[in-house]
Amino acid sequence: MKITIHRGASQIGGCVTEIRTEKARILIDLGSNLPGSDKPDFTTEEIKRLTDGVDAIFYTHYHGDHIGFHNLVNPEKQYIGEGAKEVLEWKHKVLARHNEDKSSLEAVQKMKCYKPEETFTISDDLKITPYYCSHSAFDSYMFLIVAEKKTILHTGDFRKHGYMGKALIPVLRKYIHQVDILITEGTMLSRSSEKVKPECEIQNEIAGVLRNHKYVFALTSSTDIDRLASMKEACTTAHRNLLADKYQKGVMDIFTKYTTSPLYNFNSTFNFYGNSLVENQKIVGKMKHEGFLLPIRCSGEWLIRMMMDKYNDEEPHLIYSMWSGYYKGTEEQQIKEALTIRSLFKPENIHDIHTSGHADCETLAEVCRKVNPRLAIIPIHKDEKSDYRILDIPQNLKDKVITESMVVDGVEIEIKPAFN
Repeated sequence: MKITIHRGASQIGGCVTEIRTEKARILIDLGSNLPGSDKPDFTTEEIKRLTDGVDAIFYTHYHGDHIGFHNLVNPEKQYIGEGAKEVLEWKHKVLARHNEDKSSLEAVQKMKCYKPEETFTISDDLKITPYYCSHSAFDSYMFLIVAEKKTILHTGDFRKHGYMGKALIPVLRKYIHQVDILITEGTMLSRSSEKVKPECEIQNEIAGVLRNHKYVFALTSSTDIDRLASMKEACTTAHRNLLADKYQKGVMDIFTKYTTSPLYNFNSTFNFYGNSLVENQKIVGKMKHEGFLLPIRCSGEWLIRMMMDKYNDEEPHLIYSMWSGYYKGTEEQQIKEALTIRSLFKPENIHDIHTSGHADCETLAEVCRKVNPRLAIIPIHKDEKSDYRILDIPQNLKDKVITESMVVDGVEIEIKPAFN
């Protein structure tokens, strides 16, 4: 068996992991670089060479740094969760209406789906089973792979402080047990001093803003199921309207369809079309009386300006619920549209309320201890200088952290160098 980390050992995002046995070859994730990355991305020809002859590509979730090259590969060899596929399909349908290359939509529509806790057999020497995990993306998974009688856990991106995070350790205890090799993310290693907040704390902070201010906008991801749930619950607590345009409501409807918890039921959301929030006097009267929280995307400057002109009897406030690096990071990391939107509000009216979609160092260590890998820990999705051995894990586990190519108990592990 051979495990190849084509990319991810030296950068956050853009992950590509290959597992090859004598009879089969799969990839887990095929991600493009994160926006603002100063590192070279794969070319079309490199992706074609990388994927030539693979039996299947399994995606942990729908974020671009894990699925960004899906339109360059035979879609019938690509697998993703059913709910995640529907989110992707809705996203690319909307983008296609704005003259985006329709190849992305067509590729998503032809993708196949795996089911949680159902084993998918690639060959008689390679099987893979997906299990739900909590991440900022809806319908995210970790994979348990049995290859040539050895077990590998690929965690994908995960966390414990989201609403669904309480299931993390019970799932590991019930289904995973000890593994031979652990392939796991390390996003927060470089931010070990950063305090992650439980999502319920985010909810309470948002509710506090809503109680004190009538017109509130929220710059946030349109597909972060937990953050949107926090906003919905905060609106209920503060007796405000949660607004959603057609695209956002479409995403919320998918969340509602695929989940059973009332937390993720968005049927009570007030959806609007076109300019109804400023032209329909009945709606305007309702919003001026009851107030609102309007989640917006980076493309929403025009909508904010339009709303500010109409709802001007009180000062508007902004909840910024994205990574802080998008407005105060390096020039490459900053998103111009996020800076522009922040500039529309008085500094004292901006509320930074956010928490990471990734596991903190304590959770990373807990997972390592729980699955207690027999042979190796392979860190991915981490900065080049981050070291997994800073975690609070026993020395015998620190000794199993793999940072360079080697052979372990007959398993060839290849760590591709940065920028390769």
